[in-house]
Amino acid sequence: MEPYPSSLTPEDVVKKYKSNPDKGLSQDELAVNIERFGKNQIKQKKPKSPWVIFFHTLIEPIQLILVFAAFVSLVAPIMSAANGHVDYTEFIDFIVIIAIVFIDGTMQTIQGIKAEKSVEALNSLTKPKCLVIRDGNQLEIESSELTIGDIVILEAGRYIPADLRILDSSNLMIDESNLTGESVPVEKNHFALASNSKILGELSNIAFMSTFITNGRATGIVVKIGDETEIGKISKMISETKKEKTMLEQKINKFSIVVAGASIIVGILFFVTLMIVSPDSGNNEGLEWLSHLMVALTLAIGLIPECLGAAVSIALSISTKRMVKNNMIVKKLSVVEALGGVNVICTDKTGTLTQNKMTCEKIIYKGQIINSDDWLTRINESEQAIRMTQGIILCNDSVIQNGEKIGDPTELAFVEYAHLMGHNEVEVRNKYKRLSEIPFDSSRKRMTTVNKIGNEKFAFTKGGVEQVLEICTHIYEDNKIKPITKNDIETIMTMTRELSKKTLRVMAFASKVVSTIDTNGLEQGFVFQGAIGMKDPVRKAAVETVALAYKKGVKVVMITGDHPETALAIAQELGLANSEKQVMTSVELESMSDFELLEVIDHIRVFARVNPEHKVKIVSLLQRKGYITSMTGDGVNDAPSLAAANVGVAMGITGTDVAKQAADAILTDDNLFTIINGIKEGRGVYKRIQKAIAFVMGVNISNIIAMGLIILISSMSPLEAINILWINLVIETMLATTIGMGLTEETDQKIQLKNKSSLFEGIWGMFIRIIIINTITVVSAFYIAGVVAKDVQDPELFNKFRTTAMFFVAMTSPALFVNTMRITTWNGANKFGYTSNTPLMISSALALLLNLMIILTPGVSSTMFGLIGISDYQSHPMIILVMIGLAFLPMLIMLVSDCVLYIIQKHFPNRWDRNQRLSKLIIEDEKESTEIQI
Repeated sequence: MEPYPSSLTPEDVVKKYKSNPDKGLSQDELAVNIERFGKNQIKQKKPKSPWVIFFHTLIEPIQLILVFAAFVSLVAPIMSAANGHVDYTEFIDFIVIIAIVFIDGTMQTIQGIKAEKSVEALNSLTKPKCLVIRDGNQLEIESSELTIGDIVILEAGRYIPADLRILDSSNLMIDESNLTGESVPVEKNHFALASNSKILGELSNIAFMSTFITNGRATGIVVKIGDETEIGKISKMISETKKEKTMLEQKINKFSIVVAGASIIVGILFFVTLMIVSPDSGNNEGLEWLSHLMVALTLAIGLIPECLGAAVSIALSISTKRMVKNNMIVKKLSVVEALGGVNVICTDKTGTLTQNKMTCEKIIYKGQIINSDDWLTRINESEQAIRMTQGIILCNDSVIQNGEKIGDPTELAFVEYAHLMGHNEVEVRNKYKRLSEIPFDSSRKRMTTVNKIGNEKFAFTKGGVEQVLEICTHIYEDNKIKPITKNDIETIMTMTRELSKKTLRVMAFASKVVSTIDTNGLEQGFVFQGAIGMKDPVRKAAVETVALAYKKGVKVVMITGDHPETALAIAQELGLANSEKQVMTSVELESMSDFELLEVIDHIRVFARVNPEHKVKIVSLLQRKGYITSMTGDGVNDAPSLAAANVGVAMGITGTDVAKQAADAILTDDNLFTIINGIKEGRGVYKRIQKAIAFVMGVNISNIIAMGLIILISSMSPLEAINILWINLVIETMLATTIGMGLTEETDQKIQLKNKSSLFEGIWGMFIRIIIINTITVVSAFYIAGVVAKDVQDPELFNKFRTTAMFFVAMTSPALFVNTMRITTWNGANKFGYTSNTPLMISSALALLLNLMIILTPGVSSTMFGLIGISDYQSHPMIILVMIGLAFLPMLIMLVSDCVLYIIQKHFPNRWDRNQRLSKLIIEDEKESTEIQI
């Protein structure tokens, strides 16, 4: 295997890439390398054309049936036109169907056009200029102009322009949080590594594109450019990620295919039946078969839930608005429902489970470890405490001005702690002027300053505990200075190790009086003051959120770049894991086969030392195992896994633009608990969508059954095509869309959604009752209407217009009054009563008003809908009374049915309910006995 640049010496790296560390590439070498390797540019994937997306929406099964029906509704009036004269009112069916196809296709196209902004955001990270040496000259060029072998000068305040192997360095510190997610800048050097490791967190001599230099200087040679850089790999992973359809989308797609097939069968059966039973079927001159074909097609369309798309979209839109109020922004409506199916949350540590800022937690002071809050009350109790406080502020270059933090995260933690003490760092530093300093460097691991305090000069130092102790000769004891002993040093180191095991980073402080500001020989003879243990603390809400997630059947998995020991300690604090067996490193991840990983992944709660590609693999393995995954994160390194997860969730406050663009949702409060609320809302909206489907399909199927029975018995179609389209497209749409506007029921959010379950799971009883009651009501209504509709002058004459009018009312009334009330507001068999759904009540009233307008409006009722005119109602008032009776009869049937069900459940409970009640009584009896004994 070819050695990675990190394992080569600087000389070998330069030799390998045929460059010169002093002069860089010559113009000839530059041309050759650009020709061979190209420039430092990340390729972009060309997005799909909106027209291509729109075309794909037209070849879905249901859409194809609608397009064919539109074609027939266009041709039929032309072919059946008498004397070449076409009645343009007969094209209403065509206009309505085409409008449905166009609106639905447009909505899907808008949702399908998702520009790859995450890749664009990644490209913006690569655009800063850089300093490069070419032909012995120092130049500033666009980072995109770099190629392999270029020598780049690195200095504080600049971004790394490509992946570089560091050739020489001085106190180089780089913020890699963009890439690794870890908040503390890491020290970089030019020394070759013994191993050939490619774990990003272990490559101490590689500087990665888009990371930021916080301190020091260096030179490096370009070893990776464009798509080959770590950022480029992330970009490629995002571009190649294919988002799986959500659970609801998959089920609706399967459901659509079944319904499309069923509608074709229904259309064929009705056409054949009409051709057989209709007395005019053989009349080719009148092209009666076209009329039968149109009725059959209309009935086939009548089975299709055309309003389902609108109902689903509106239900999801309502939930989306609710989620915005709860601090979650979703970028696509289907994300809301997808959240309801989530049963694994894969979360980054830094910024999600932790606060993404270093905080002073523990103080080593006077031979003991005390809480940082407790030490605030002792800062003025002794000279030791005063000098340590001064060292925290004076031996420090970071500041916080107007809420803006400037400097190293570790030093900023000390500044914030000083604020808690009541000190302002700028005022203290102005009062006690810095006279000289020895900056921090990687070999000494210390920083030392000399400040004037009153008439004296004091030297302050801070750094690693061992590095500070090695220059200390004295220590405080009982507020007096005494020589430091080996026992003192061992005590301090023991406490340091104890804090380190708890994932705290420990920094020590010391001071002394000096007579000169000369730094030569300054770092000796110090008096040890104490030490501070810092960490990126766990968010207070995170522990509660993890516990709540498990109660709801959602597993939480932590993915981090930390060392396994650190990761486990944080996981234990969160309640995520309690054993090393629940932790897996990236090395173990790479060494195991997919089969082996699938066997153990159920038990892993923490993944440590991972790279971005490892996160994608973890998400993929969980999905293959059958989990519906949510991934949270805030860094560039999280972007590929955010895109790969079923639901990617980015942090809104601390998240990078790349993460936000790759994610499906954004948390505006960076709180993991918000995801749990999202899961609750997702489960609720899924249940409401189920109810909408039960309503629409229940009404459609019952109407088809009723129409079939009537055609078989009476040899006539009781409704015209326009009547059926009106019921399906207007009445059902108005009601189905408002079903999804109800509130999330407590019982809904407790149900864990299953990917392989039926779309009708949990609502079969409701669905079947709707079909039975609706069918009986509609068939009965036809014959009641037939009796009333007989002409007064000729009782044997059957008036089709009147029958159609009353049958039309009968078919819409159950939908208006019964199904909506039962589906959306029934509290349950054990708790008789109905709750309110205001939007549904309003839409029901509006639908009723529209029906009345059609029935009672002259011209519209007879010309467009084939119903009787207003004069018939005036001459036959009995028709109106029968219509009212038909409207309220099914409501009465449903109320009686609900009452019977309630009585049965209340007084004749099943074995499960009976056992539950007995258990409850036993528990109450035991509780009462215990209270009596006490």
